[in-house]
Amino acid sequence: MASFGSRRGEAGSLTVYLMVGAFLVAGGFFVWLSIQAAPVEVVVVEGDEESMATVATVVDISDFGMNPMAHAATVIELRRLGVLNTMPGSSQTFFVGVPGDYLVKMLPEVAVIGGDLEYGATVSVTGTVYAMTDSAKDAWMASGGLAEGDRILADFAESFIEVRAVSVTAPPQPDP
Repeated sequence: MASFGSRRGEAGSLTVYLMVGAFLVAGGFFVWLSIQAAPVEVVVVEGDEESMATVATVVDISDFGMNPMAHAATVIELRRLGVLNTMPGSSQTFFVGVPGDYLVKMLPEVAVIGGDLEYGATVSVTGTVYAMTDSAKDAWMASGGLAEGDRILADFAESFIEVRAVSVTAPPQPDP
């Protein structure tokens, strides 16, 4: 094999200068970035979504029954309500006993916790009170939340509570 001689001088003459230049360019870029960067604050909120989403004011049933619309547009919790009527054509609407019958509409994604929603059961609900309108009833019928035959029952309601949480606190009492 033929020897071409040493290339040691060619390879080492500029590499040190190029390496130092690359470090200086990269360092200058990082200094420029740190000057241009805007400060960012990060707020950490601890807790699960469910507990944060259902922060509600507990309202006494008798106070609620006197004037339900006084609690409009606020998230409230009503405890120990008796289920008076479940609408046979819908699993999303039912009546509870406040002084008088009161219409409850569950959001479609709400699941009943603690048992079946039957006549005579005792429930606690968390939701928002709204005035009853024809457009609300039409939307319920379009989404399947209210059956055509049950619309007449909803016509008599002046307001309703749209609930995001329902829990059965006591099952219905058996007939003697």
